[in-house]
Amino acid sequence: MKSSSVTRRRFLRTAPTAAVAPILMRSAAWGAAPGHKLQVDVCIYGGVSGGVIAAVALGRLGRSVALVEPTRHLGGMTSGGLGWVDIKIGGVRAFGGLTGEYYRRVREYYAAKGVDVAKFGNDGAVAEPHVAEVVLEQMLGEQTKHITIFRESRVASVRKEGRRIRTLVLDKAPVDRRGAPAPEPMERSYVSISASMFIDASYEGDLLAATGISHRGDRESRDEYGEKQAGILLSDKTEFGIALDPYVKPGQPSSGLIPLVSSQPLGTMGSSSPFIQAYNFRLCLVKDNPIPIQPGANYNPATYEILARMLAAQSAAGHPFRAEQMHMPGMGRLLKFSALPNGKTDVNNAAPVSMDFVTGGAERYAKASWPERASLWHAHEDYQRGLYYFLQNDPRVAPDIRADLALWGLPRDEFQDTNGWPTQLYVREARRLIGTYVMRQSDCENPPKRLPDSVGLGTYSLDSHGCQRVAVGGRIVPEGEFYNRIAGSYPISYKILTPRAEECENLLVTFCVSASHVCFASIRMEPPFMVLSESAALAAHSALEEGTSVQGINPQRFIKRIREAGQIVMPVDIPRAKGCN
Repeated sequence: MKSSSVTRRRFLRTAPTAAVAPILMRSAAWGAAPGHKLQVDVCIYGGVSGGVIAAVALGRLGRSVALVEPTRHLGGMTSGGLGWVDIKIGGVRAFGGLTGEYYRRVREYYAAKGVDVAKFGNDGAVAEPHVAEVVLEQMLGEQTKHITIFRESRVASVRKEGRRIRTLVLDKAPVDRRGAPAPEPMERSYVSISASMFIDASYEGDLLAATGISHRGDRESRDEYGEKQAGILLSDKTEFGIALDPYVKPGQPSSGLIPLVSSQPLGTMGSSSPFIQAYNFRLCLVKDNPIPIQPGANYNPATYEILARMLAAQSAAGHPFRAEQMHMPGMGRLLKFSALPNGKTDVNNAAPVSMDFVTGGAERYAKASWPERASLWHAHEDYQRGLYYFLQNDPRVAPDIRADLALWGLPRDEFQDTNGWPTQLYVREARRLIGTYVMRQSDCENPPKRLPDSVGLGTYSLDSHGCQRVAVGGRIVPEGEFYNRIAGSYPISYKILTPRAEECENLLVTFCVSASHVCFASIRMEPPFMVLSESAALAAHSALEEGTSVQGINPQRFIKRIREAGQIVMPVDIPRAKGCN
């Protein structure tokens, strides 16, 4: 058996950036020797933003916690490129407890450096990726004696007895040089973690799947829950309001489809579909001494024929894309640049042909083997690198756009172990639990005035990115894309965090929650995810305290506890903005 000191040195060689490494060495164990066994109160799978929040909440209650993260970095999308946080109704005031504390700490971090993040808009919910990581690591570091962290570790197997998970066995699997999952582990079954309670905070839902709990990864039909946006859904407009020909030789179906247009049979409108919303990386770019974005080794401009046709059609229609539009709010942008402190920007999808890798395999990712996940991760990076390079260099792109994008590149002080490229793929949707209750579109649009078991608020619009691009009637049409505004925030039931009692009594799920695809399109944002994770942590603590299952905790006592922790669980609880009557 290798000594733990040898394992510790291996972890140190793959430590995150210098800005956070000192904090990490103080805050948690780097790992354990192969064959090591650990007993804790709660095991959390997924060291993303919600997983961190849940671990901190439990640590403050004196609970022993194992926090397991398959990548090298903690924080998920919050520290992995999503510097402009997706919030809507109520702003950051709608999120209390540790989530509210996180945003307060970010503001204080910048204030100490003389930066007022409020000037960047978005209710001050902005942060450079490394700042988000530092703040989350600091919160964990305050609970050193309670939390053991396992990085670059992923589920190998789960031992379950009856209705309870007993042990999670991990493989040691360091990410590759691009931050993608390793196709094969370095050490199999190197540690087993026994716990009384488990939380699956991962984006993919790997723990719930390994436990054999009911879940799904498709889109429901329109009839299943009576949802207007469910199932196969064609946009009621052509791409960008103009017709784009889908064929290699325009007007000739026999010539085949151009790249990035689906060749799969469409199916009946409103019927269920295996295709889910597209993934991407949220890029952090800077003008000051940037790292140029180079294309992948297999770059081929023909891959972006759909983009070239879109740009040409826009120009022919008399409303071409302009460089300045990318840096302004509103519709009609090619890319969405959102300003962050210190001259950086969060870049997201904007146009229908943009940063999202539509038809890039999102529907396969959660179910994929580790080698296939690695391949899909690389394919998403290569698509976005190639797209950016195309926009910088291809003569079919307007000169003002080429000149503008030539000024921007990857920052040298972010994501240093992946040369400036984000360390987290934006897994917008993967598996979804089929739990005690399935939340649906009506729960978001017509919420109850009172929900006794609410554990947090959803505040975002119903927002599904494109699932496919399909050829219909000789033109390209987006499929599965919708954006429906909601009238107000809505409460989220505790029941969507819990499996059915007959399936498992000691697991809570905080990202891959029990919701329809349409409802999940709103809940999936990072702040509600963090809130739900803290509530799940308090539920796990309650179950341990009462000696019962996660479904059997005293509801009144539990809701009282989360309110005392500062959680905001009903819209009327949202504090008013300063200056409001």
